[in-house]
Amino acid sequence: MDSLAGRARSALARLNLEGGDRLDVEAKTFSEYSSQALGPSLSALANLPGGGLVLLGVDERKEDSLVGLSPEVAADYARRASDQARKGFTPPVSVRAECVEVLGKTLVAIEVEEAPLSKKPCVWNKSGKAYVRVFDGDEAMSREDEQQFIRRRERPRDDIAPVPGTTIHDLDPDALASFIASVRETTPRLRNTSDIDILRLLNVLTRDGETTVAGLYALGLYPQQFLSHLFLSAAVTDQGLLTEGARSRDRQDLTGSIPDILDEALDWVARVLGATEVVTHDGRGVREYPLPLEAVREVVANALVHRDLSPATAGVPVDLRFTERGLVLTSPGGLWGISLDRLGRGRSAVNEYLYTICRHVSGRHGRVIEALGTGIRATRDALESAGLTPPVFIDDGLRFTVLFPNHALHSDDDLEWLASVFAPLELSPRQREALLLMRRGGPIANSDYRQRFGVDSATARRELMGLVNHGLAVRSGTRRGTRYSLVAQDMNPS
Repeated sequence: MDSLAGRARSALARLNLEGGDRLDVEAKTFSEYSSQALGPSLSALANLPGGGLVLLGVDERKEDSLVGLSPEVAADYARRASDQARKGFTPPVSVRAECVEVLGKTLVAIEVEEAPLSKKPCVWNKSGKAYVRVFDGDEAMSREDEQQFIRRRERPRDDIAPVPGTTIHDLDPDALASFIASVRETTPRLRNTSDIDILRLLNVLTRDGETTVAGLYALGLYPQQFLSHLFLSAAVTDQGLLTEGARSRDRQDLTGSIPDILDEALDWVARVLGATEVVTHDGRGVREYPLPLEAVREVVANALVHRDLSPATAGVPVDLRFTERGLVLTSPGGLWGISLDRLGRGRSAVNEYLYTICRHVSGRHGRVIEALGTGIRATRDALESAGLTPPVFIDDGLRFTVLFPNHALHSDDDLEWLASVFAPLELSPRQREALLLMRRGGPIANSDYRQRFGVDSATARRELMGLVNHGLAVRSGTRRGTRYSLVAQDMNPS
């Protein structure tokens, strides 16, 4: 099987299963060729890490999305798309456009290569704009977005920029003492070095005595006095957990140094998730959370340390939301020096000096950076040990997002009902959660299940049908109108 044809078939299958929500795939019907419609997509996919795929002759709005083109039209579209990519963009977009056969119909598959980092952002000459992917659409970049790409043509050095008007007196004395002690303990070469020289050598202070961005952010008394955007914004926006008319709850802006923000973020997550008191086999009482706090800690620490620190992201905090989809953490700036498929198997610090400082900085929950390059692996391991869905990582070049599976908050009554009614059955955590969703909110669709738990459509269908087969839920409707609901509120299966 030709590799591009195989990729097109795979992408089409995923579009049909997942309802079209693909960051790296754009589907277009194209009853007639439109450079106006194709231009933003080619620019956006060239700016997307890893590039992407455009399918012509596909209507993702339909249940049977494969529309197809005549072989003659498809060949013409492939030629014109290649010509447009070569001549219509700065830098030119590198594509491979071919006609492929799928289920007896012809479509055009256009493989778009990621533009070289040194030449991003890729601009569509006709509009004079660069574009970025947003879910399965294309959006014109703002000036700040473009500046992010331009600044990342070279390794960022924003973490060692001086903060005008600051001195060592803007740093926390206790944090400084702990930091210096850690450096001396772990770095033999610096054991006999003076305190002030250690701070200069590790880029906490400049030669002129001002703090660096990294030094102030990691060790400052209150960094936001000078760097107001370096905070974490947290809120619950899951509509199922809000009172009528409310847009959010538990909204907080978490400020202070990195270890302060990290500690407060974990406190916020623990409070929002809620804990269950569990007695271990040796009689000890422990608190268990629906989502392992160790996993949350690692991704929040990564977001704080690896966020974009350039002026282009001034005013943009790290964002933590408890949504219908799950716990979502977004930080400004994409990955640097590593791709999504290598996460957890390599180490690349966009803010290398801040990263080094944070290896010697601790809060209530331990060191900010526990060990070199182990954060993502620790996150995956913690979730796997708890039997939970792995996190989803998304890099669109401008921001990096981590989505945890959603284990929503439920009342004690809900939890007691679940334990008493379904204790004899072997159900997955997602299936139990789905039953609670049905009890609280009524029928759910395959798409609701996918969004809630971050799984694909096939997994959602299989697990929902498992509830039907157990006699716990009933299925109604057909195709995209299919819904699943409880058999009865008071059911008690044997």
